[in-house]
Amino acid sequence: MISGLYISNYALIKELNICFNKGFTTITGETGAGKSILLGALSLILGHRADSQVLQDKTKKCIVEAEFAISSYKLKIFFKKNNLDYLPETVIRREINPAGRSRAFINDTPVTLHQLKALSNQLVDVHSQYQTLLLNKHNFQLKVVDAFADHEGLLTSYNEHYNSWKEKQKIYKQLLSQASTKQLDIDYKQFLLTELEQVKLKDGNELSNLEEELKLLENAEEIQQKLQKSIHIIDITDYSILGQLQEVKILLQYISSNHDTIRELAERVESTYIELKDVLTDTESLIEGIEHNPERYSILSDRISLINKLLQKHQLVHPEQLISLKKQLNQDLKNIQSTEEQLEKLQIEVSELYKISSDLAVKISQKRAAVIPDIEKEICLLLKALGIPDACIQIHQHPSEEIHVNGKEEIVFYFSANKGTNLQEIVKVVSGGELSRLMLCIKYLMANKIQMPTIIFDEIDSGVSGEIAHKIGVLMQQMSNNMQVIGITHLPQVAAKGDEQLHVKKDNTQQVTETKLSKLDKKERIQELAKMLSGSEVTINAISNAEELLGA
Repeated sequence: MISGLYISNYALIKELNICFNKGFTTITGETGAGKSILLGALSLILGHRADSQVLQDKTKKCIVEAEFAISSYKLKIFFKKNNLDYLPETVIRREINPAGRSRAFINDTPVTLHQLKALSNQLVDVHSQYQTLLLNKHNFQLKVVDAFADHEGLLTSYNEHYNSWKEKQKIYKQLLSQASTKQLDIDYKQFLLTELEQVKLKDGNELSNLEEELKLLENAEEIQQKLQKSIHIIDITDYSILGQLQEVKILLQYISSNHDTIRELAERVESTYIELKDVLTDTESLIEGIEHNPERYSILSDRISLINKLLQKHQLVHPEQLISLKKQLNQDLKNIQSTEEQLEKLQIEVSELYKISSDLAVKISQKRAAVIPDIEKEICLLLKALGIPDACIQIHQHPSEEIHVNGKEEIVFYFSANKGTNLQEIVKVVSGGELSRLMLCIKYLMANKIQMPTIIFDEIDSGVSGEIAHKIGVLMQQMSNNMQVIGITHLPQVAAKGDEQLHVKKDNTQQVTETKLSKLDKKERIQELAKMLSGSEVTINAISNAEELLGA
């Protein structure tokens, strides 16, 4: 509920600070006194558009601040989700500076207008002529039926499963679309992988090894000649290197005992002799493995050409990259196979969620159907009491082929205000006055069913008087047993039903006209009601009638 409202520098309001209590509060005042200004200021708290034209003093900012008691509204999740401090007495503030820029705050934390609206719409319901048009909306008509059906748990379960179904279905369709568009890519990757697997690259050094072997084959004859000559020089000629070295080794060994340096030289020559013999052995082995082999040469050339062709095709430099590419292609194809498995799994989940959602939608439809006759009966009885004796309302369930966010149907209200006329959709047949009274009846019934926010009625009694006005006041008074009700009215029968009465008036005593709001005591209420009954000249009969209205 609204516990306090502060307005500064808004239109004709210089500064206003008013407290609200539980129950039914009425606001009265002469036409043009500024009742609509109050609603305009409150609309800023509700997130409506800000305009610097509303500033009374163009050099100062406008401030509208409302305090709400929210402990019974189950809003802790909202505050946690939006990273806001939760306080049982929450303050919403809107500021407009002279340049027209506005800022919004919740408990002194800056917020966006979207956040402001999301919270304030759960706290205040302004019932104006524009808001009455909501009755023409099928979604609102559906909410009315659901309020009577009292199946919030069922709706919550349905919404959870329905949203999960839509999300899974979306993912499935996206994945299916991706899989379809990638089929050509899959085939191409499989072709590349098969091509690489057929090459059977051993390792990253294979190409360099092949090229080295090919080079030997290309120069086999020359290499053999040179190696053979080297062997001849090292070991075969009369003055072979090994022979000469053997002779040096013997000479040095013979005199090595005479000096340490000679012994070291002898050892070094011995090492050289052994190393040279190893060179000879390796050279002999190498020459045996080198031969002119055209068939081997052809095989090597083809293999090298194939590897280079693949490197060029994939714009790579080293064979090791071909091996990495093969691994990547293999992994890509495994991922594709995984996608197919994922699609199968998702398809099963989508089907299961659809079945659960569909079954829940049927239960919801049954619950709605069960309460519709009572809703029709109660609304008709209330409308008759409010001066529409021949009112008839029917609520139809129009089934849909597929489930949607609200279930498996649309709810449509059909109405007739007069005898002998066919029932039609509300938007086609109801006048403004009838629509307001119909909405009042619905809000009255809903207030007895669910926890509703503070409701502000803006001259809902327009166009009625006498006994009908009295009954409207009674309905609003009864609504206030379950919620805070604030009614802006020009009818004394309604104003008298309030637990408290606020009076709006213009003050022309200063240089600038101001709108002021005051809380009336019992004596002041009698005077105000008497004025509303008789005009500016208050008569004794008007005073008596006012006292009777107040039960004084």
